[in-house]
Amino acid sequence: AKRSVGKPSRGGRKWAVRELDGDGIAIRELVTDQSLGAERGGRALLRLLVSDGQPVSRQPLADARTRHQQAIAELPLQATKLSRGYPAIPTVFEPDHD
Repeated sequence: AKRSVGKPSRGGRKWAVRELDGDGIAIRELVTDQSLGAERGGRALLRLLVSDGQPVSRQPLADARTRHQQAIAELPLQATKLSRGYPAIPTVFEPDHD
């Protein structure tokens, strides 16, 4: 498969999970080619919003704001002190499972 310089994964459908420690603080984000759900000690980062061009569900804006605030609260303290462009937590790419 074609590899771009600096690109650690292959193309195609991917799934992402934010792994949390025992206190609910994010320790890393895992990207893989398999749907993991929460079995890796975290929560799925992808949400189905549209299917076949139609919205799957309609949620109030307040719900989106609450989800965003919760996601920010999961980040470790040092994540709030980073310069633009630096990752808040590590992202780990698991190899394809073909």
